[in-house]
Amino acid sequence: MNERLRMLQRQPRRITITLSYHVHEALLTRSEEEGRSVSNLCAFLLEDSLRHAAALPLANGPAQADSMGMAMSYSMDKKVRGNGHLR
Repeated sequence: MNERLRMLQRQPRRITITLSYHVHEALLTRSEEEGRSVSNLCAFLLEDSLRHAAALPLANGPAQADSMGMAMSYSMDKKVRGNGHLR
């Protein structure tokens, strides 16, 4: 039963956020340019940001990306435009 519980804990999670109009429009535009869904783009941008943050020293020590359970399966092979930040 422990193995099943571990597998369930690794399942992707769904969240809800509120964005400004301009951020939403920027996400729509970029997702269309990259040929991916807005959801997929947001997941990629968040994971990329967390991965970069894990490489930077923090006040209480470096974050461990692997311990966050980050799934790196979101169209990582697609070309990313710019520096990963919304413009």
